[in-house]
Amino acid sequence: MTTAKVIFGPEVDAAMVRLIDFVSVDEIPDVVHFLEQVQTRLVKALATFPQSGAPFQGDVRMFAVSGYTFLYEYHAPTNEVHILSMIAPGQDWR
Repeated sequence: MTTAKVIFGPEVDAAMVRLIDFVSVDEIPDVVHFLEQVQTRLVKALATFPQSGAPFQGDVRMFAVSGYTFLYEYHAPTNEVHILSMIAPGQDWR
């Protein structure tokens, strides 16, 4: 099986920007580094095992990395993983 292409949606980008906006200026490099690590782990896992996340609703699955929950869909015909949302720890989202 070939690795799946992982695509981050605009909602995920917006959630990352909100997280960066939330911290003080001197903490931004650490937060950016942390987000890069989370993103790398997520891409590595889902590119290799695109259906490894727990079923959530319909075709949407969820996958947790470092306390953050990512909602995604796997599109088998195109072998793409679409990351739909990033939920920070402690957020009431269900």
